[in-house]
Amino acid sequence: MKIKLSFVRLLIIVSLFALTLMAFAPMPALQEPGPVLTEAQLVVIGLVASALLWVLRVLASYGYQPKKEVVAIALYVISFGLAVSFTALTLPPFPPFSDAPTFIVAVLAYVGSLLQIASPVAGIAYLVYNLLLKRVLESMFPTLAAKVNG
Repeated sequence: MKIKLSFVRLLIIVSLFALTLMAFAPMPALQEPGPVLTEAQLVVIGLVASALLWVLRVLASYGYQPKKEVVAIALYVISFGLAVSFTALTLPPFPPFSDAPTFIVAVLAYVGSLLQIASPVAGIAYLVYNLLLKRVLESMFPTLAAKVNG
């Protein structure tokens, strides 16, 4: 009986906490938008996709048909490079060494700031990857693209 009563109390507390979080969550319209690409960046992505398709067709004319995993990895590497070129990156200065405990805390703060810088780059890289993947899949692997799209 005690276990059942404590479980009910726990369930009520968790439910109230969840409802409170939902009530004080920011409105979706007020949140910052995700990564947005400009028209010039979309043109560059289209040119890179066309060049990549040309390279894949040249390789196919020589008898080499890359697997879809190899194409996916190459596309993500290319999209990450494009994302780095689209983003203005300023790396924070590396912390100086004074003593070991202070240096460890400073290095952890440095890694945290690097992760803050890397998160928009990864978001833009994912966006570029999806655009490139759609274009390349439709051209090189039409049956796979039909399965992915619907």
